[in-house]
Amino acid sequence: MEDKELYLFDLDGTLILGNQVIDGAIEAINKIREQGKKLVIFTNNSSRTRMQYVEKLAKLGIAVTEEEIVTAGYITGKYLLKKNKRAIYVLGTEKFKEMLKEMGLIVVETPKKIDGKYNIDAVVLGLDSELNYEKIKTVCKLLQDPEMTYIGANSDMVYPVEDGIFYPDCGSIAKMISYSTRRVPKFLGKPYHEIFDYCLEKNSVSKDKVIIVGDRLYTDIACGQENGCDTVLVLTGEAKREDLINSEYQPTAVIDSIKELKI
Repeated sequence: MEDKELYLFDLDGTLILGNQVIDGAIEAINKIREQGKKLVIFTNNSSRTRMQYVEKLAKLGIAVTEEEIVTAGYITGKYLLKKNKRAIYVLGTEKFKEMLKEMGLIVVETPKKIDGKYNIDAVVLGLDSELNYEKIKTVCKLLQDPEMTYIGANSDMVYPVEDGIFYPDCGSIAKMISYSTRRVPKFLGKPYHEIFDYCLEKNSVSKDKVIIVGDRLYTDIACGQENGCDTVLVLTGEAKREDLINSEYQPTAVIDSIKELKI
């Protein structure tokens, strides 16, 4: 593992739990910098802007730049701009909407039908800690149009916080909506290639020089397996050692926590 040039770190469950830094996280980041290597914190959490993550991590003693943060929400914005899907309805936090607006997208709060078609190009789902039933009803109405583009920032079912507690994530919200609409969004976060490709291109690194460190088998480890790079599973978040027995996603290495990572 010591020959890697770029470290892609998951955040929740890998470096932090809620507002607590996991032991060894700061030391690992400092060692990467000391050796002249690169790091990116790439998270499927779409509820915050990149700068908000910089500010939150700074308060916890983890110093990173905005360019060292890549979120599923940010990749969602990039994808929508590339596909020219500019007018969107967003089921997500106000901060997620704020970021998408700053990227040049038009967030429509109250979609209207004009000549039989809604005045939006896409429906976008993110982790929404401000979720209410009116948002769900609106999405269900919009998705009755079979041609409506439907994007999910990430497929995670849960995210971990302190004391072993898990809360519903974007994947759980999408699952709920699928029962009413029979539609599943195109997901863009880990393990899909869009977020991985962006990290490699931004840092000019080949995938054989990249390692992914994370706590989820079906996102972090799957991202490495699907995109051809090494992975390290940490056991401080969602995955447990016994989960490996029946998983199709097998990490290159398993460690108890970030403190044991060889850099």
